[in-house]
Amino acid sequence: MTASVPVAVIGPPEPAAAFTAALDQAGLASARYDELPVDLSAYAAVIVVAGRYPEPERLDVTGLAEYVRAGGSAYVEFALDNTGFLPAGELRTAHIERIFTTAALPGIEPLHILDEHSSRAQQVVAPGNAIELCSYGTVAGTHEAIFGPPDITFPALLDIPVGDGRLLYATTALSHHLKGRYKPVRRWRRLLQVIVGQLTGVQLAEEIELFTEPRVWVASGEPVKLVVRSSVKPAAEQLTGLDLVETRPGRFESDPQYLPDGEHTFVMADQYVTIAVGPRAERYRRMVDRAIAWYDRAGMFYDAPDGSKGVAEGFSNEIDADGKLPFRPVPRGDCFVQTAHAFRMYADLADFPRGRTIAANLMRLVVEEEQLTDRNQLYGSFEPRGARTDLTGTNNLFADDNGWISLFTLMSGHVEPGLRGVEALIRTSSAELGLQVDPWRTPSTLLVKGWDEIARSPIADGLDLTSHWQSSAQCAYLYAYGLTGDQRYLDTATRGLDHMAGHHPRARLETSRTCEAGRFLLPLAGAYHYTRKPLYLETMRSLAAYLKSKQGPDGGFAEWDGKCPPSNEAYGVDEAAIFAANGDLVTDQLYGTPFAAWALPLAYRVTGDPVFEELAYGVLDYLSRIQIDDPDDEQLDGTWQRAFDFDSWEYFGSNADLGWGPYCVETGWSVAPAIIGAMLYLTSDTFFPESAGKSDLPAAIRAEFDAIQAGEPAPASFRRRDDGRVIRVQNGVQAVLGELIAAGEPVWARNSPVGADEIYVRGVDGHLHHTYLDDRLGQGRWQQIGDLELADEPVVAFNPGANAIEVYALGADGHIHHCSMIDVRGGHTPWEQVGTLHFTGSPAVLYDEELGTVRLVANDTAGQDRRTRKVNRWHLPWQDYSHWLTA
Repeated sequence: MTASVPVAVIGPPEPAAAFTAALDQAGLASARYDELPVDLSAYAAVIVVAGRYPEPERLDVTGLAEYVRAGGSAYVEFALDNTGFLPAGELRTAHIERIFTTAALPGIEPLHILDEHSSRAQQVVAPGNAIELCSYGTVAGTHEAIFGPPDITFPALLDIPVGDGRLLYATTALSHHLKGRYKPVRRWRRLLQVIVGQLTGVQLAEEIELFTEPRVWVASGEPVKLVVRSSVKPAAEQLTGLDLVETRPGRFESDPQYLPDGEHTFVMADQYVTIAVGPRAERYRRMVDRAIAWYDRAGMFYDAPDGSKGVAEGFSNEIDADGKLPFRPVPRGDCFVQTAHAFRMYADLADFPRGRTIAANLMRLVVEEEQLTDRNQLYGSFEPRGARTDLTGTNNLFADDNGWISLFTLMSGHVEPGLRGVEALIRTSSAELGLQVDPWRTPSTLLVKGWDEIARSPIADGLDLTSHWQSSAQCAYLYAYGLTGDQRYLDTATRGLDHMAGHHPRARLETSRTCEAGRFLLPLAGAYHYTRKPLYLETMRSLAAYLKSKQGPDGGFAEWDGKCPPSNEAYGVDEAAIFAANGDLVTDQLYGTPFAAWALPLAYRVTGDPVFEELAYGVLDYLSRIQIDDPDDEQLDGTWQRAFDFDSWEYFGSNADLGWGPYCVETGWSVAPAIIGAMLYLTSDTFFPESAGKSDLPAAIRAEFDAIQAGEPAPASFRRRDDGRVIRVQNGVQAVLGELIAAGEPVWARNSPVGADEIYVRGVDGHLHHTYLDDRLGQGRWQQIGDLELADEPVVAFNPGANAIEVYALGADGHIHHCSMIDVRGGHTPWEQVGTLHFTGSPAVLYDEELGTVRLVANDTAGQDRRTRKVNRWHLPWQDYSHWLTA
C-alpha cells in the first residue's frame, strides 16, 4: 500500500480525530466523511467511528459489507445494523469491568489494562472464527491484570474474517478515549495505532519517549538529566551533541546538566521537552496561588464566594462520557477546617483579606452547626458530613475526621469547641493506651456502651498501630497541650505514640505503608517538639529512611505494601489502595503525599536533621510538578487527583477503591494539606504552639463531660437569633437548631413523662414548627405542624391530666386553634378550631390542678375577656369573664 491511497474515516470530526492522528503518525493519507459512501473501492481501508456515543448509531452497511467481502479491511465500533453483518448484543455499562488485551499486539503485551471509565458497550458473543484481541472483564491490576484473565469476560475488540476481507469490530467506542480521558494515554494511543497497522499492513514505528529527570522544573543550581526510552540508542547529533548512555535495557540517559535559570528545550526528531529552572520559593508560591484560584474556578464554594455556604468535598472519581468528573457537594467538616486553615495562611502570605473571611465563615459553620452539644455520649464530637440533625441522621463520628476538625478548630481560635472535640476523643480512647478503641465511633455504640466501658475495652484488629486512624487525634491532643499547658493532653498523646513507636515498623495498613509513614510523622514531630524524647526522633528517622527508599526521581513516594485486591473477584467491592502490587510507581495524593508534604517541613524544623529537609524539598517539588496545568479545564486546572503514575507521568492508578478512586479530587485531605505544607515551608511556621501557661479551661470542659456522665440535669432555654435561626442555650453552651428561619420567639414546655422539652415556633412561612430536646437522645428535627397559617405566636402548656402538650395559636382566620401532642414521638393531633369567636391574639394558657385540665384566657375582637377550658379532648364554649364557671 502507498501513502497516496487514502483511508476513509467515517464519522464526526471529534471522534474521527483519534484515528486521523494514528494515521498521520503512520504516514497515511485519510479522507473523512460524515456518512458511509456507497462505493468504498477506492480506499485502502475504512474506519467507522461511533458518532453518537454513548448511544450506538444504526448504520446502512450494505456498501461496507460488499467492500469487506471483496477483500477490504474495515474497523467499525459500537454500531447497529439490520443485516447481521455487525456483531450484536445487549447494551450495558461496564461499571467495574475494564478492557485488557487478550492477544499480543505490537507494543502492547497480553493482559495489559486499558481503563475506560464505565464505558457503554455491547455484550456480544464472538463469532466462532473471530480472534478476540481485547476483552472486558473485572481484573485487578494497575497496568497489568496481575491475576490473569477473569472467569467472566466479553469481547471488546474482535478480528473477524469476512469473505476475502477482514472486519475489526469494537463493542465500545475506542475513539472516545480522548474525550473520555481514558488511561493510560500512551497505551490507548498505541491501541489505535495497532488497529491502523492491522487494517493497512503498515509497519508501526518504534515508540520513543523523551523526557527530563526531574520533569517540568528543577531548582536553581541542581542537576537535570535527559532521558530517552527507546529500543535503539539515539544518535548524538539527534540531541544537539548530548551523548546518552544506556543505563538499563531501553533507557538512555545523559550526564547531569547544570542549566541557568530560565526555560530550556531539548529536541529529538519530532519530539521535544521543555524544563524550567528557577528558585524553589517561586515555584511553591506559584503552586499555592494556582491551588487557591482553583477553589473559585471549580465552584468549590457553591454560589457563595465568601465561604458562607461552606466548601464542597470536591469531585468524584467516576469520569463521565464527556470526560468530566461529577461534582461532589458533600459538606464535610474536615474539608471545611483544612480549607479554612489554608485560606487563613494564604491571607497572611499574600495579603488576601478575603481568605480571612472565607476561613471565618467556614469555621463558624463548623462550630455553630456541626458540633454535637446534646448531653449524651456524643457530646463534643463533630458531625462529619454537614449540619447536625437528630440522632437518626447522625453519621459515624469517625475519629480521623473528628481529630482534624478538633485540631483546626483549636487553631482557628475557637478554643472551647475545640477542647470539647478533644475531650470527646479522649473519652472514646483506651484508658491504657490513649488510642481510639473504635475509630468508626458509631453513635449507637457510643450511646449503648458509654464512655467508661469504651475506655476499658481492648483495641482489636491492629487499630492500635494505624496512623491513618490515630494520628489526627494525637495531633489535636498535642496542640491542646501547647495551647493550654494541660499535662493530661500531652500524656494521652504520648501514651499512644510510645506504643506505636515501640512496635514500629509493625502497622495496620489501611491504605499503604507509604501513606502510614507520611501520616505518622506529623504527631511524632509534635511530640518531639514538646518532649525531645529520643524514641520519637529514632522513629522519625526510620520513617525518613523508608520514604527515601520509595522516592522517585521527581520527589514522590511510591505506594508500597497496600490494601490491594487479592483477586479479580475482590476488585472494586471495597475501599482499596490506588496501586495493585509493589513496583507500581504510583503516588497517593489523598492519603499520602499531601500529609508527607505537611509533616516533613515540620520534622526538619523540629529536629534540624537535613534528611527531613531533603525529603521535604523532594515531596514539595513533586507536588508542584504534578499540579494539573490546563487553563482550558475549569474543573482540574491547579489541583491534584488522587493517583499519579510518575513512570507514565499521568494521573492513573488502580481503580479498585469503591469510594475514592484514582481520579477523585478532595478540597480537604488533598488540596488544602498540600498547600498548607508549601506555606509552612514559605513562612517557616512552627504549626504546633510553644507550651503555654496553665489554663483553667480544660478542667471546666472536663467538668461538663463529668456532669453528663453523672446524669446531672441542665435546663435549656431557646431564643431567636437576629438572622431568624433558633438557638438553644444549655449550661452556657449554644447550639443552632437546624436551618429553620423563625418569624417569632420560640416557646417550649417540659414533657416530664418522656424526659424532653417540646419546642414550638412560628416560621417565616407562617406555619407552626416543632422540635424536641430529649434528655437522652438529644435534639430532634424541625417538623411542620399541619397547614394552619398563624397570625400570632403559639402558646403551649403541659397537661398532666392528659399527659399531653397542649398547643394553641391564633390563625390567620382570626380563630384560636388547638392541637395536642399525645404520646412520646407520635406526632400531633390535627388542628381544631376552638369555638366560633374571633380574637386579637393567641390565648394565655395555664394548668388548673384542681380541675385537672388547662384553662384559656383571650381577648375577642369586641374587646371582651373570654375564657374556656378543655374537657377530655373538647373545649367548652367561650364565656365572657362575668359568666366564667369554676365548678
